[in-house]
Amino acid sequence: MMDWLTSHETAGTIGLLFFFIVFAGIAIWAYRPGVKQEMESHKYIPLKGDEV
Repeated sequence: MMDWLTSHETAGTIGLLFFFIVFAGIAIWAYRPGVKQEMESHKYIPLKGDEV
């Protein structure tokens, strides 16, 4: 029964589906309505400490 899961023919499809689901979950989490203020405070993090 588990042979189809570990076969080389379906490994690419399963990997693609896995990473797409993870990407979609992260995108939904990042663009949820209540997170705008938090993201606004994080957008300047790379520039902190560059005062010359």
